[in-house]
Amino acid sequence: MIKNLFKKKQTIDLVNTHEADVALRLMFEIAISDGKLDREELNLIKERAKKIAPDEIKVSKIIKKIIDETENSVSIYSTIKKVNETYSSNEKKDLLRILWELVAVDNIIDPYEENLYFKIAELIKIRRTEANQIKHQDT
Repeated sequence: MIKNLFKKKQTIDLVNTHEADVALRLMFEIAISDGKLDREELNLIKERAKKIAPDEIKVSKIIKKIIDETENSVSIYSTIKKVNETYSSNEKKDLLRILWELVAVDNIIDPYEENLYFKIAELIKIRRTEANQIKHQDT
């Protein structure tokens, strides 16, 4: 019984580590910024979750945790703060590539999603010209 207790604790720690992936959180924020979560957007978020999740943790559990955190949050600034504290300039640009892929996945560039993309770029201290370059690389 004690073994199982520690095993569950380790699984919870792994879930928290991987679900804290800021890219997933920001992807979800952008996906819902237009008032709906499209199937293509959800599939892309699931693909990202699969990449970072260990085998013993279900992707659906990660997605649910991200949804719950987003619903309970009033701001993305804590997520942005994590990015600014831990990401290099190149990692921030990679993050923007991931976020733009989500914006463009349904072949409809929604103004709300695009505006949030540029706002996130500004908040993570990536110049708009660089954010535009990233945007046009992937379109």
